[in-house]
Amino acid sequence: MLVLLVIVEGILWFFPVPDPYENAKKNMFFPTIGNMYIESQFDRDMQLQFSTEDGLLGFENYKETTDFTINNYGFRGADLKMPKPNGEYRIFAIGGSSTESLYIDDEDVWTKVLEENLNRENYQDKIVKVYNAGKSGDNIQDHVSMLVHRIVHLQPDEVIVFCGINDVTRLLLDKNPLKFNVTKEKEKPVSFANMLGVFLYEFQIPRRLYYAFKSEDEALETIEIQSKYAKKVAKTKSRPIENQLPTVDYGNYANKLKSLIGICQTNDIKLIFATQVVTWDTQEEVLKNWHWMTSRGGVRYNAVKLQQKVDSINMITVNEGEKFNIPVFKTDSIIPKTSTYLYDDCHFNPAGSKKMGDELAKFIKDTKK
Repeated sequence: MLVLLVIVEGILWFFPVPDPYENAKKNMFFPTIGNMYIESQFDRDMQLQFSTEDGLLGFENYKETTDFTINNYGFRGADLKMPKPNGEYRIFAIGGSSTESLYIDDEDVWTKVLEENLNRENYQDKIVKVYNAGKSGDNIQDHVSMLVHRIVHLQPDEVIVFCGINDVTRLLLDKNPLKFNVTKEKEKPVSFANMLGVFLYEFQIPRRLYYAFKSEDEALETIEIQSKYAKKVAKTKSRPIENQLPTVDYGNYANKLKSLIGICQTNDIKLIFATQVVTWDTQEEVLKNWHWMTSRGGVRYNAVKLQQKVDSINMITVNEGEKFNIPVFKTDSIIPKTSTYLYDDCHFNPAGSKKMGDELAKFIKDTKK
């Protein structure tokens, strides 16, 4: 039996799955808030392939598998050269999963469409390179960290910040928005079971057992190589709707917008904000049937009331932009909230990705005039 397990383990290493507690292990000897400066990032020179489930809106005739490529600096896009070539105009797009666009191919992601549009128009009379710094789950606090610690020194000419929906989650659930180090207040001894778990997940068989039997809440937030939105939708629909949303304070969000503005102005970087398009108030029933993100922190909230929170955040973005003369691309009014362009709560399908890139290119060219 032992010999058989060793053989199976050896074979599985040719088809590895990631350690579910990799980040925890990296931070075992550091505060459990992890990396205080940039909490999420992609490994450099990474290549993945994704596929979507049958019936996902807007993907019916799309590619069977899609490429997702991360360059030599950890961003989606072509390899980045330093120092920046004289003939290059460098743009970074910062955001969450709507920017990242996991299930859209490298050649079709809206940042690539934007790049191609601007180059056709000889924007700034240089070769435009657009780098995608989006990361699923990132909110405005992560955007500030991304800009300060991973982008400013790479000589950007322009930065697009596409934020909104993840900040609703943060405002509703995050009890420590300023990220104070509070770990010393509740120090717990590490048990033998904890240490055994850390050791066992070094092997492929326990990792696969974890992914096979993980909890439903963990499954809801997990990103899969093949999309499993139908299961996420089913889990969300199984929960009762909570109509009372937690009270939120938008002040921290507004201050973070000001931080982004100040950083860009100090470094002579052109900044564009983009509001978030969310379909929680769509009139299209087929699209409502693909909503799963109304479940936040194990609670399914009223979609209309969540939409009001998103609308409030979008309005703050517009107001701060106007106050400091920052162009704001109003995605929520430019991209129709239909299954023609979105496949769930907020994510673009291939047609939506193209429209986002096309419309944003027009907007950027108009702001140059």
